[in-house]
Amino acid sequence: MELKNRVIMPAMGIRGTVEKDGDWGDRAIAYYTARAAGGVGLIMPEMVFTSRALELAASECIDLASDEHLKSVRRLADSLGQYGCKLSIQLTAGFGRVVPPYILPEWWTEDPLPEDLRPVSASVNENHYLPDKRKFDSRAITTEEAAAHAESFGHAARRAREGGAACVELHGHEGYFLDQFMTGLWNRRDDHYGGSFDKRLNFAREAIAAIKREAGEDFPVIYRFGLTHYLPGGREPEEGLQIARELEQMGVDALHVDAGCYETHWWPHPPQYQEPGCMVSLAEQVKAQVAIPVIAVGRLQYPDVAESVLTENKADFIAMGRGLLADPDLVNKVAAGKQADIIPCIGCHEGCLWQMAEGKPTSCAVRPTTGHEIEWPLLPVEQKMSLLVVGGGPAGIEAARAGVERGFDVTLWEASDQVGGNLWPAAKPDFKLDITRYLNYLRKLMQDLPITAVLNKRGVAQDIADFGADYVVLATGAEMEALPFESSATVKVLTAIDLLNGKETTQGENMLVMGGGLVGCETAVHLAGQGKQVILSTRRGKEKLGGDIVDRSNREMLIEMVKEAGIRVYDHSIPLRLEDGSIVLQTGIEVDAAGSGEHSERDELVDMINENSKDSAMAKTTADAVAGEVVIAADSFVFAGRLLPRDELVKELAGIIGSSDRILSAGDCVKVDSIMNAVWSSFTAVREIAA
Repeated sequence: MELKNRVIMPAMGIRGTVEKDGDWGDRAIAYYTARAAGGVGLIMPEMVFTSRALELAASECIDLASDEHLKSVRRLADSLGQYGCKLSIQLTAGFGRVVPPYILPEWWTEDPLPEDLRPVSASVNENHYLPDKRKFDSRAITTEEAAAHAESFGHAARRAREGGAACVELHGHEGYFLDQFMTGLWNRRDDHYGGSFDKRLNFAREAIAAIKREAGEDFPVIYRFGLTHYLPGGREPEEGLQIARELEQMGVDALHVDAGCYETHWWPHPPQYQEPGCMVSLAEQVKAQVAIPVIAVGRLQYPDVAESVLTENKADFIAMGRGLLADPDLVNKVAAGKQADIIPCIGCHEGCLWQMAEGKPTSCAVRPTTGHEIEWPLLPVEQKMSLLVVGGGPAGIEAARAGVERGFDVTLWEASDQVGGNLWPAAKPDFKLDITRYLNYLRKLMQDLPITAVLNKRGVAQDIADFGADYVVLATGAEMEALPFESSATVKVLTAIDLLNGKETTQGENMLVMGGGLVGCETAVHLAGQGKQVILSTRRGKEKLGGDIVDRSNREMLIEMVKEAGIRVYDHSIPLRLEDGSIVLQTGIEVDAAGSGEHSERDELVDMINENSKDSAMAKTTADAVAGEVVIAADSFVFAGRLLPRDELVKELAGIIGSSDRILSAGDCVKVDSIMNAVWSSFTAVREIAA
């Protein structure tokens, strides 16, 4: 098999993008074709079950045994082929112990599961998500079932080839069913499929042999596996290298190397806090042991990093996933020398992983049209109209961009002397490279857009009314609530935003950071990285640390960073008063959950996955929760309080011109939320203007 370049789009879940029966319909084909048109050499769609016999979840994915579904595989192969891109089908044995309970019936009840719906694994294993609910324990697959399941890979591969696939990849990583067979931690069998290192590989050995027998010796097989799980009792690199050599002997044609499992989720799904190319060194180790091609993966959306992997011979191919969701044209832009125009992935996982978990189309926080290529076009306005955008943060800039694409005459007012809004303080810590790249992209975009941008122009209601734009988008953002104290002679008091923006500096070495959300945790780690002695105080329990972060990988890795930085966390606490060189904390306070704001179905899903996952960072924490007062030595008190919407303009404009469907609001000035909310709400507001 020959590819036009060395860039591969790896398999990523698209649960809400497919049809109800799992078929790849027009939406899914448009989604993948956009990446092929953007220059990718090989595309691997989401995992495909080799059989629907063992797991209910298989019914939500495409079925290669179905002739109708196979027509869709052919349609996709042909569509990709228009751009010289080839199709690979990733074959999976299933979820096993990591099947998400929310896709099973009545997972929230205590009723027993019917036997035919119980998860199946190499051995009896707890469900990763709900380990205390015995109803979800996986049963051990029987020897006869395992033999038949391994054989099913052959038929599935033959069907994939008939559908136009150029190769297949085996889904053997991240603690899924295939990986459970290979790993002693989850495989405690004593039959043909377990009991020794060699026997634990028999399932994969038989699956590969079946593929070569059914689909042809000349049909390439890629195997994706983790060199290490970064988990006590899991795979260590030495065993991973032994597996790589064995897979080569089994006839595998290429190895796709990553790391981690569901317990160490921030490796197979690396968040913004991971280093660029975070798993390249693992691929390099494998490449030194085998003669077949090796594919590297893991935050390789940075063109210079990806290029260095190839030029320094650390791997033969690079797999680039979420970077292609942010910008499907990434490869073509690199080829054209337009790296500065690449829309960067911000590593939040909110538009991709979490949209999928909710059953919505897999998309992107900074590119709403991803996964909506067909249904969310920005239609041109029927006649020339003007659009005034008030605010130059991510919401305002997206409104301006979408307005230009629709054909509006756009003017943008920004109150400060630079665009970017709260992205500036967000990008300050040295571990926020993705936000820095996004900020730089938006700044360049503002220079390139054919709009009138006016800096140092604060939006005043009367000025907006007098300007007379046909439509107005208010994107004035949010600001931090007032400080609880004024500075004393010995303790400096400042907000995290002012600190990160460079408007204020801390004094001394001892820091107390108040606030256990994203801003507080990141600020604490940032200060610890400067050599400061940091204590973090949060009103809520430690299990709620970073609770405003939607994505599990980002949240858990940030909490690990807090731990590794040696930051002491006082939960259920609030600062009472300043004393001489110290702050008095009230500990053991109770937080009124009823007054904590709205709690959506999405929040419940996030809580279930984040807090109940066995061995998760949150599950390991314990509460201080002892009522009393604690004196904390502190030279500076950094307040990471709530961000509050700047929504005064909405009310002031209503007083001047009354209610109007031509005055729109978007982003944090409506509801303080994530970058995704800012971008998507602005995009939606402008897209839905009936003009």
